[in-house]
Amino acid sequence: MTVTTEQHGRVAILRLNGTFVGRTNVTLFERSIFDQLKKDIFWIVLDLSEVKHIDSAGLGAMISAMVSIGKREGGFRLAAVGGDVQHIMKKMHLDQVFQIHDSVQQAEASMAN
Repeated sequence: MTVTTEQHGRVAILRLNGTFVGRTNVTLFERSIFDQLKKDIFWIVLDLSEVKHIDSAGLGAMISAMVSIGKREGGFRLAAVGGDVQHIMKKMHLDQVFQIHDSVQQAEASMAN
């Protein structure tokens, strides 16, 4: 998996590409989140449009990130969740836990409110 980051003002867009499985990818994701928090960026959109598969480790890392950001009174949104990832999230009822938007632009706009 790869993670690329864009910053739009106070919002960071993290784009994941590949499969979000296993400890190595979780560590990469956690490091990316931590890097944003160190820069006092507490508003993060996670673009999942290019994630092909996610496992329990990846889901756990996203939940942990959401909690950490919430403690800092920030916002954590998911964008462009599809395919296998969407199926797993619905099956685990995580679509009721995360704020999920159809696009990065919609997710980013939701943080203005």
